[in-house]
Amino acid sequence: MRLAIATPRSDIAPYIALARDYGVGIEIQVYGYNPSLLDGDWSSLVAQHRRLLKGFEGEIALHGAFYDMSSASEDPKILCITRERYLLNLRIAAELGARHVIFHANYLPWIRDARYLRQWMQRQVEFWTGMGAEAQRLGLIVALENMWEPRPDLIGHILDQVDSPAVRACLDVGHIYLYSDSASFTEWLDRLKGLLVHCHVNNHRGVGDEHLPLDAPDGVVDYSLVLPLLWNLPVPPLISLEMESLEDLERSLQFIKEVV
Repeated sequence: MRLAIATPRSDIAPYIALARDYGVGIEIQVYGYNPSLLDGDWSSLVAQHRRLLKGFEGEIALHGAFYDMSSASEDPKILCITRERYLLNLRIAAELGARHVIFHANYLPWIRDARYLRQWMQRQVEFWTGMGAEAQRLGLIVALENMWEPRPDLIGHILDQVDSPAVRACLDVGHIYLYSDSASFTEWLDRLKGLLVHCHVNNHRGVGDEHLPLDAPDGVVDYSLVLPLLWNLPVPPLISLEMESLEDLERSLQFIKEVV
């Protein structure tokens, strides 16, 4: 079982300490969750993070920019900005010794138009084919995360068409239970399992993306059933715990020990 803890904070020292205590990896999210940082002194923060990560033995992942990003935009300037942000994320990931870089495809399910879907899919394939080539050059794997996509074929078709070992899937379990229309978790897993390298786990009450601990008493996801399905895959993904506090992360790590 491969585990990591995620943090959107710039001060990753307490999270590295917790990861070391439990022998797990870390997913650094500040370079995606704080987009203004990418226009500021990001290099100083990278240098600080490299010092903190020196000698760290766990797996390292990085979450890329996602706010307002559009990798299938018809507007060439928007596409250029998206590509610029993502390429910088790849550069930072390489400098930090990360392996996986998580991005969103940002499908808009409220546009119910077959033409939009066809063109969106084609532009996604073109975009991620190019991004995959750069990721492969840097020794990275891009992992496309499901967000508002209502069914698994949207991400699955893009990855099938790109057909690159450097462009794979990140399955966000909470998003499935929040945004999927009729497809169940097992249907998502069955469609993407051969492409899956990364997984986000957290819980919520079925209304908002709350990032609650795995064993939240009013959470809609039963992780005692979900986790064994993930770690019994032929090639298990890196399972990254996404919670807001160190306490919730440690509580979830203890829960996983009990489930195992």
